[in-house]
Amino acid sequence: MKKIMNQYKGNVLKAMMMLFAMSVAFAGTGTLSSCSSDDDPFFTVSEDDNPRILNTDLADKKLDRKTKLNLEIKVTPVHYTTVTWLLDGNQIAEGTTIDQPLPLGDHELKIVATTTKNKTTSRTLKVTVIPAADDPALGTNASELWVAPGETTTIRNCKNLVDHVQKVLIAGKEAAFEVLDEGKALKVTAPSGLANGDYDITLVDGSGVQFPCGTIKVTTEPRPSMETTLWEGEFAVTWGTPFEALKETFLSKVKAGTILRVYVDGKGQGTATTASWNNILTGKGGDKERGDIMVDGPAKWEFKLTDLSIQLLKEQWGLILVGNGYTVKKVTIE
Repeated sequence: MKKIMNQYKGNVLKAMMMLFAMSVAFAGTGTLSSCSSDDDPFFTVSEDDNPRILNTDLADKKLDRKTKLNLEIKVTPVHYTTVTWLLDGNQIAEGTTIDQPLPLGDHELKIVATTTKNKTTSRTLKVTVIPAADDPALGTNASELWVAPGETTTIRNCKNLVDHVQKVLIAGKEAAFEVLDEGKALKVTAPSGLANGDYDITLVDGSGVQFPCGTIKVTTEPRPSMETTLWEGEFAVTWGTPFEALKETFLSKVKAGTILRVYVDGKGQGTATTASWNNILTGKGGDKERGDIMVDGPAKWEFKLTDLSIQLLKEQWGLILVGNGYTVKKVTIE
């Protein structure tokens, strides 16, 4: 009888220990499941928590105008936090993701996480948006970007103007313009009434997209001379003695759009050619087609170099001045 009682007590004790272990296990499982799950790793139980931006890979961005800014932000407490996106202080999006193009230029992008308790944190990035390959652009010659109010200037070495430019804005005001040279030059008239100063010049396409192109100086002050003297002295040109002092060095100092000026005196004829005696603007040669300029006293010749000019000078051994009966006084470029 005593042996049976001892076995009974042992079985009861084992059963009680098993029940205790199971209750502890269930309690632990319940506690863990109330905190998080694999599907919601950033959820916290309190909206009083301070917000945090969890991304560790945020860095400054550089993209072209046609590439969208695409980012996703991870925050906590996720169910109590709103994310806003500020570009240069102006809100452009709300939510944990952004996928949109940005305007040209250098920008400050601020990502702000705000909880329902108005607690905030933020990250700030620099975003640089550059022109796309086929965007319109203006030349940068300072003398061409200098114009009086109400007057006209021609800006050369431009690109992609044809079929792109529908408006030109100077200081936010629409300016009269004309596209020249198959989209490589822009003739523009500065709005009248502008005070002397540097103003933004912007191109606008048919969809209203704006393309900032730097600044243009609108002023009543005389345009300063941008001429650089390459040679000065006296050299008498004859059919047998062309001017060759710049033959080897001229090409390294010029590009398409450069203005060549030759100051001459005397009584005769001549022009600027390659070493093959072909005109530097047309490529034509021979006495009839070379395009000699008649000289009868002091004169100034002016040649605006083109892509063809540069090609001719490269292929035909540089610049010379040919003709007869005149004296070269000075050669400059601008």
